[in-house]
Amino acid sequence: MKFRVNSRKFLLLPTMLAACGCASFNSGDISARRRDIRLMLDDHTVRPASELRVVWKNFPYKNAIDTIGDGRVMPQEPKPVAVKLGDTAWLKKRAADIFSDAGLYDAREGSGTITVELTSYGRWTYKEILKSFLVDTGWIFIVPATLRVNYRLTAVYTGPSGRAETEVIGQNNTTFHALFFPLYPFCPPGAKERSMLKRMAWKSAVDLHLKLKRASASRPAGDTETRPAEAAAMAPAAAKN
Repeated sequence: MKFRVNSRKFLLLPTMLAACGCASFNSGDISARRRDIRLMLDDHTVRPASELRVVWKNFPYKNAIDTIGDGRVMPQEPKPVAVKLGDTAWLKKRAADIFSDAGLYDAREGSGTITVELTSYGRWTYKEILKSFLVDTGWIFIVPATLRVNYRLTAVYTGPSGRAETEVIGQNNTTFHALFFPLYPFCPPGAKERSMLKRMAWKSAVDLHLKLKRASASRPAGDTETRPAEAAAMAPAAAKN
C-alpha cells in the first residue's frame, strides 16, 4: 500500500501547531480596586451623560521585513486601519454596559457626552502572522518569541457634573512556543484581549467618577453657578423642552 503525502499540508502542520502553541498575558495598570468599584456603584451623586461615543483606532502589526526594498528614504507615517465590525460592536456594547452600571451613562435620564477612544498598536490576526511572523521566526519551537500589542484607552466626560478625562494603558503579550500548546485553550489571545479591555473600561469609569467627585467636593458650598461645560451639556436637553 502506498501513501501519498501532500507537501503543502505537511509544511502547514508545524505552522498551525505554532499558532496554537501560544498563550497571552496582560500587563499594565488596568484593574480598578474592588473597593473603589463598590463605592462608585453605591454613589449616585454624579449625574450621568446621555450620549456615549466609542471610537477604535487600530495600527496593525507590520513585520519590519515587509518594508525592505520599498524605495522610501523616510519611513511612511502609519495610518489606522479599521477593525472588524464585530469587534467594534462588541466594544461599544461592553462600554455602554459598564458606564451604565457605573452610573455615568443613561440614554434616557442623562445629559452630556462620554467619549471613549481606544487606540491599539501592533494588533495582529492569525492571517497576518501566518504570512510573516510565524514563517520568519522558525525557531519558536526552541526559543520563545513574543508579540506585544499596546492599548491606550481614553475617556472624557462632559456633562452636568462637570468635565473629567482619564487614560488607561495596557499591554497584551502573546508568547509562541511549543510548550505553550496546552495553555492555548485557557489563554487564547482573543479572549485575553477582551478581558483586558473590559478591565480597562472599568478602570476608566472609576477614575472618571473619582475625579468628578473631587471636583464637586472642591466647589464652594452654595455654588450653583452653571459652568461652561455644564451649560453645553444641558443645552440639548433644554432645546427639547
